[in-house]
Order: sequence, then C-alpha cells, then structure tokens
Amino acid sequence: MVSYCTHGDVSAFLQLADFSGSTTPTATQVESFIELAEGRIEALTNHAWSTANAISVTDERVRIQRVQSNVVSTRGRIQLSHYPILAFSQHASPSLSQTNGNVKIWGSGGYTDYLDSDNSKTLGSNVADVSNDVWADIERGIIYLNSYSLHNMLNSSPAGVDGYVSYKYATATTPKDIKLATIYFTAATIAMNDDLNLMQEGDDAMNNQTKSEKFEDMAMKILKDNRRLERDMTMARAIGGFGTGMVTP
Repeated sequence: MVSYCTHGDVSAFLQLADFSGSTTPTATQVESFIELAEGRIEALTNHAWSTANAISVTDERVRIQRVQSNVVSTRGRIQLSHYPILAFSQHASPSLSQTNGNVKIWGSGGYTDYLDSDNSKTLGSNVADVSNDVWADIERGIIYLNSYSLHNMLNSSPAGVDGYVSYKYATATTPKDIKLATIYFTAATIAMNDDLNLMQEGDDAMNNQTKSEKFEDMAMKILKDNRRLERDMTMARAIGGFGTGMVTP
C-alpha cells in the first residue's frame, strides 16, 4: 500500500489521464513503482515518512551519557539512531515489548527492561516529567534515565554494551517535499521506459531518457535542499561511556 503519494498524483504531474486497470502501465503497476520510490527515499534518508511505513528496530545497541542535572543523582541519556519514536510505553508481557518498545539497561543484576512493569520502574509521560525512572523526548529520539550512577558505568557489561532499545519510528504525516520527491522518482521510472510511449517527443523536446534523468535529479535535489539526506544528531553510543565527562541535557 502506497503512503507518500498516489498514482493520481503521478498522472497529474505527467499530465496524463489517471492510471487504471486498462492503462499502460496500470494503476497497480504505478503503485509498485511508488513503493519502490518510497523504499529508496527511506534508504537515502534513513527514515520513514508515514506512520503506515513505520519501521521497527529490535535491540539497538546503545551507549549512555551522564547528564548534568540540578539534583544530586546523575541522569543518563541515550540518543537513538532514529526518531521520532512512535511506540514507547510500559508493557506487562515480554510479547508486547516490540509493540510498546523496551529499554534494557545493564546493571549489577544484568539487563533490566525499564518498560517492563514487572520491574517496578516508573515511566514519565513527557520530556518534562523528570521525577520518574525513565522518560523520553520522542520527537528527538532521546531517552533519559533517572539516577544513572557511576556504579552502572563501571559494571562490566557484556561486549561493552550499556543497553539495548527496541522501538518503532516514523514521521506521522508525510511532508510535502517527501511527497514531491516520491512523485519525481516514480515519474523517472515511468519515463525511462520507451516502450510505454507515454512521453511526447518532438524535434525541440527532450527524449524520454533525458526526462527520466531530469526527474531523478530533481528528486535528489529536493531531498538535498531540504536536508533530508542527513539527520545530524550527536550519537551517545558513539561518544558516551566512562571517561567522556559530563554533558548538559
């Protein structure tokens, strides 16, 4: 099922009659082209741009930074590779951990899942709810741990992995630039097929191959101009750990 644009969007862009079961290509075929374009954009941007295309991450290895706070105890901060987070809530059964997420942190007793209600950890409802054991900035993909002490960091975790986090991520509503890039990528796929004979050509017109290349270039330009190809965020797992010093939230 397509999410970022429709076959009607593509036909309107190409100034063609809407695709159907009797056109060449058919509406179903164009939707398969759209799905390919969506997959390509997700690979280029390392992100999903619709809740329907939400991507699950299982046991992402994370490092934990110590964070300065105005209380005596030290907090821990985890920067996830992807954001916004869609699923982040407590669960009473391990079978729900992939649906609701989990945050397994190494300590003296091994890995403890902060989202497993059996472990008596409290979950804050938003980024300002700092009196609990764990809370998250879901928009930026940051998880905070309360009272994350130096003792935790000195424990010898297996393979040096401070924790494992499972979650789902996506931008809930497809941005307009992502929609337009999807249309361009799909149009490029259609235009490059000379056998379809969809694109009018004349003495003063570009041939189908040139049009396809132009569409491709425009899609990439849209992603680049809107900085979709890079999602800059300092990764705690890359710079965290003992010896890096304290950081501000």
